[in-house]
Amino acid sequence: MDVAEINESWFDEQAQAESLDRDLCHTVLSALADAGRVSDALSGGQQLLEQYTEQSRLDDAICVLSWLAEHSGSQEDVIDRLKKIFGRDKNAMKLIEPAGFGSSKPLASCFERLVYLRSLKEGALCYHTTWGFGVVEEIDYFYAELEINFEQKGDHTLAFSYAAESLELLDEHHILVLRHRDPDGLQEQIKKQPGEVIRLALQSYGNMSVALLMERLVPSIVPESGWKRFWDGARKALKEDASIEIPRKRSELIELRDGMAYDDTWFVKLAEERDITKLFERFKEVIERGLDTTTETAQQVLSERLAFVIGGAPNAKPEWKAEGFIYARLLDVEPVGLDVDAILHALIESDLGGMLDQLPSRQLETLLAILFENDKEALVLRLKRVVPKVSHPVFNEIMAAFCRHGVEEVAKEIMAAALGRRKASAPMLLWCQRSEKKVREWNLISKSDLAFRIQEVLEKELSGALLRAQNQLREKFQQQEWLHDVMDEMSEQQRRDFMRRINEGQGWEVLDRKSVLAKVLRKYPELQDIVTPAGSAAPKREVPLTSSRSYRERQAQLEKLMKVDIPENSKEIEVARSYGDLRENAEFKYAKERQGLLMAQGSQLAEDLEKVKPSDFEDIPSAVVAIGTGVTLQKEDGEEITYFILGAWDQDDDLHILSSETRLAKALLGAKSGASIEVPEGQVLLKEVLPLSADIKAWIRA
Repeated sequence: MDVAEINESWFDEQAQAESLDRDLCHTVLSALADAGRVSDALSGGQQLLEQYTEQSRLDDAICVLSWLAEHSGSQEDVIDRLKKIFGRDKNAMKLIEPAGFGSSKPLASCFERLVYLRSLKEGALCYHTTWGFGVVEEIDYFYAELEINFEQKGDHTLAFSYAAESLELLDEHHILVLRHRDPDGLQEQIKKQPGEVIRLALQSYGNMSVALLMERLVPSIVPESGWKRFWDGARKALKEDASIEIPRKRSELIELRDGMAYDDTWFVKLAEERDITKLFERFKEVIERGLDTTTETAQQVLSERLAFVIGGAPNAKPEWKAEGFIYARLLDVEPVGLDVDAILHALIESDLGGMLDQLPSRQLETLLAILFENDKEALVLRLKRVVPKVSHPVFNEIMAAFCRHGVEEVAKEIMAAALGRRKASAPMLLWCQRSEKKVREWNLISKSDLAFRIQEVLEKELSGALLRAQNQLREKFQQQEWLHDVMDEMSEQQRRDFMRRINEGQGWEVLDRKSVLAKVLRKYPELQDIVTPAGSAAPKREVPLTSSRSYRERQAQLEKLMKVDIPENSKEIEVARSYGDLRENAEFKYAKERQGLLMAQGSQLAEDLEKVKPSDFEDIPSAVVAIGTGVTLQKEDGEEITYFILGAWDQDDDLHILSSETRLAKALLGAKSGASIEVPEGQVLLKEVLPLSADIKAWIRA
C-alpha cells in the first residue's frame, strides 16, 4: 500500500463502509505513523472513532481506540473514551473493569480481553483446561459472571475476569464442536478416516506430542480401549501425507504443515535443514515413502545435504559421517565436493568398533560393503583388532561381511585363534552357539567344549554390549532341550565337572542356579551327590517366620508383578519399539530399564517367599520372649510400653508390632520376666511376657 495515497477521503470511505477491515485499519494507521505522519494517523483515527461511536458501531470503535490508546492518552482517558463509546449500554459498561482497564495490565492485553468478553454469547461453546468442554448457559452482567455447563463439572459459575484468562471460545471447526454438533459423523470419521481426525485435532489444539494428543482425545473423542487401533490406523494413513510429521519420539511434537506435498517444494524445504539428526529422519522418509528423487531439484538438494552431513559432522561423531555414506548409497546420490576416499579411510582408522556399535544393525551391511570396496586390506586388519570388543549384532554382520567379500578364511582364522587361546568374547561364543552349521564346517569346537567355554564367560564381570551377550548365553541354560543335548555329548566325568561348575560357579543368581540344577537332575539324577554329597545331611538352617498376613501380601505383590506389571511393561516396550530408531528412543530405554527393575523385583520376591515360612503364631508359650509373644517393658523413667514381636516382614506402629529382625526384638528374644536388658534406647526392665492379644491375632488373620 502507498501511504502517500492515504488522506482524509480514505478515512471518510472507511467510516461510510458497511464493515471495517480491522487489520487493514491498524496497518494503515501504523504505516502513517512510521512514515512520520503521526498527526495524520491520530486525526484520522479520531475521525473514525467519533463516527463509529455516533453510529453505535461499538466493536469498530473499540478497534480504532485500541490503536489510538497505544499512541496517545492515559488509562483514565481510555476508560472515559470507552464509556463514551458504550453510551447507555449498561451491559457493555460492565465489561470495562473485568477486561483489566484501570489495573496494571498492558493496554493491548486489556483490549484483547474486552474483545473476547464482547464475543461471549449464550449458547457459545468453550473449553477449559481443567473442566473440559462447556456450553455458556447464561451471562449475568449484573454480577459480571457466566454460568457454564462443563462436561466434567456440570453447571459452574465463572467471573468475567477469570473467564477472560482461562476460557477458550471454540470456533465451528474445532473437534469438540464437531463432536457436539455431529457425534455420529465424528465417530464415522474415527473409524474410516483416523488420519483426518488427527489433522482436525492439530488444527484445534496446535502441534503437540503423542502423549498430549492421547490426553486430548482419550476418552472424550476416542475410548481408551480403541486408542491403539485408532492410532495405528492414523499413523498408517498419515505415512503418505507430507503436511503432517509424526516424530519418532513421543516427547517430540507432531507437526502440521499445511500445504506441504512430496514434490520439489518438499526438497526445497529440506535444503534449509541444518540439524543432522533431522536430516537423517528426512533421508529415511525419502526411502520409506519411495519419493521421486530423479528430478534435478531432488538430486541437487540430496547431494548438497549429504555432503553437509559427511563433511560437517564432528570428528567425535564418526557414526554420523558413516550414516551419511550409507544414505548416499541407499539414495544412489553422490555427495558433492568431498574427498570420499580420505574420509572413508579415516573412518576405518577411527574407533571402528565403537562406531559400528552406534549404528542400527540394518545399516551395518551397507556400511561394511562401502568400506570393503574402498580399502579391503586396511579394513580387514582393523576388523581383526576390534571384533573381540563389539556387540553380538555387529559381530554377526562382520562375520557375514567377511564371507560376502571373499575373506572367509580370515573369519575362520579369527574364531579358531580366539577359541584356541580361550579368549573368545561373549558375542563370539553366542555366534558359535547360533551358527552350528558354520562351526561344524570350519571344525572350530564341539558342542560340549563350547558349553564349558560359555560357563567360563558367565563367571566374568561384564558390562554394556558384552553383558547383553552374556545374558543371552545364560538364557540358553534355561532351555532344557539344549542343556540335555550338550551334556549327552559329554563323558561321564565331563558331565560331573560341568554340573560342579554350575553348582559352585560365581556367575549365577540363586533362583537361576536352582532352576538349571533341577533341569540337569531330571535327566541325570546320578549327579545329585554333587549338590548334596553322599553321607552328609543337608545343613540345617533356621527358617525365618512371618505372619500369614505379611506372607499373603508378598504373594499378592509377586502375582501383580507377574500378571499385571510385567505384561503391561512388555506392551510399553512394543509400543515404544514402534516409534523407530532405538538409539534415541527415550521411551524404549525407559521401558527396558523398568523391565529390568520389575524382573529383579520379581526374582527377589520369589526368593524371599521361598526362604520365609508363614505362621499364625498360635499356642506360642510365654515363659520366655519368643517370636509370637508380647512384652511389657518399663523404661528407666518408669514409663511402661507393650510390644508384640512377630515375624521378619511384620510391622505396625499403631499396634506396636515389631519385626523379629529389629534390634529391639533381637535384644529381647529368649529373656524371662524380671530381666534387665540393654536395648538400643537404653536399659529396660522386662516386666512381663504376654501371649498375643485378640487385636494382634485379628491383624494376622486380616
